[in-house]
Amino acid sequence: MSDRFDTWYRDPSDPHRLSGRVIGQLGSFEQFLLWALRRRVADGGRTSAVLVHGFRLAFGLAYLEPALAAFEAFCDCLERRGVRDFGLLPLRCPCVSTDEERLLELVFAVRRGKAEALARALVADAAPELLARARELGAFRWRAELSREDAGFG
Repeated sequence: MSDRFDTWYRDPSDPHRLSGRVIGQLGSFEQFLLWALRRRVADGGRTSAVLVHGFRLAFGLAYLEPALAAFEAFCDCLERRGVRDFGLLPLRCPCVSTDEERLLELVFAVRRGKAEALARALVADAAPELLARARELGAFRWRAELSREDAGFG
């Protein structure tokens, strides 16, 4: 591990630093969504066959297209209106960055005030649009095949 790498993760002023959580501490759908976000980055910001296959496995044929459309709309809003690059870690990294945690929190936020604050911090001029996209995506959590085994997810 290089000194630069070590400093990057420990600098508290860096918005991309580690959150202190690892993927194993996330619920099933959170893990899936984090994988999908990282997969999209690894695929150069496009919808790859691997990403589509992951959505098919998670949602089955009935919800594949609407869930993928909601995910793409969420990502497009972030990419078009984001104020900076987001700290998405490499695909196989077991750690969760603070930016990744914020994105997951936005999708799963129960309290509207908290969700609005997170959306404003991520895309200041398009917070209502991002919030709407996050809510659409979050609604698919209960449609996912993998969520059925994780009934206590919250």
